[in-house]
This record gives sequence, structure tokens and C-alpha cells, in this order.
Amino acid sequence: MSALSTMLRRLIRRSDGVAAIEFAIILPVMAALMGGIFEGGRLMWVRNSIQSATEQAVRLAMVNPAATDLELEAEASDYFDGIGGGSPSFSVARDTVDAVDFVTVNGSYEFQSILSLVDFGLVTLRGKARVPLETL
Repeated sequence: MSALSTMLRRLIRRSDGVAAIEFAIILPVMAALMGGIFEGGRLMWVRNSIQSATEQAVRLAMVNPAATDLELEAEASDYFDGIGGGSPSFSVARDTVDAVDFVTVNGSYEFQSILSLVDFGLVTLRGKARVPLETL
């Protein structure tokens, strides 16, 4: 028995392979962290792209107040296609407040994570821009 206990004590004191074990423990944590950073950054990039596309459409409405709703939706969609992938949906609403006409462009996009390790689920990203239309 003493030979077995001596051998076990020697085995416990050895430090060979400790770095490999620590690496095996830390690797999944670091991979999940890096994946979360990547997907979070991509989510914010797509959200910003939706907002930029709606702002581009209302810029067209300011320059060309006679632009139709379909033209504004096409402008937003074309601008988004130049920035990111996927298929967003855009809608245009018009209203009048105190004799001032306004145009509002709304955009939405269903964001899905591309990494299975980090899954946010289906997230709806929205953008909105509203401007008054001045008639001369």
C-alpha cells in the first residue's frame, strides 16, 4: 500500500500537461465570448444600416417632395442592399400637423444569428426617420 500511496503523491505533485488542461477549460469560454462579440457587432451594424436606409429615403423626400411612396421604399431598399444582405421591409406614412406635411419611413429587419454557438434568437431590428415636407 505504501508504494501505491507514494506513487499517487508523486502523480498529484506533477505539473506536466497543466497548460493543456487549462487551455481545454478556457477555449470554449473564449470561443463563446468572441462569437458573442462578433454577433453583437453584426447586429449593431445591421441595425445602423436599417436606420441609414430610412434616413436616405427621407432625404430623397426632402429633395423631391413629389416622390411617391414606392419610390421612397425603393430608395431605402436599394440603399440597404448596398450596405447589408437580407431582405428588409420598408413602409412610408404621410401625415399633416398644423398645415405641415410630414413623411415617415419605417424599416424593419428580422435578424438571425449565423453562429449556432451564440444564438440570440430572431430579433426584429427597426429604423425610423421623419421629416417635414416644405412646399414652396
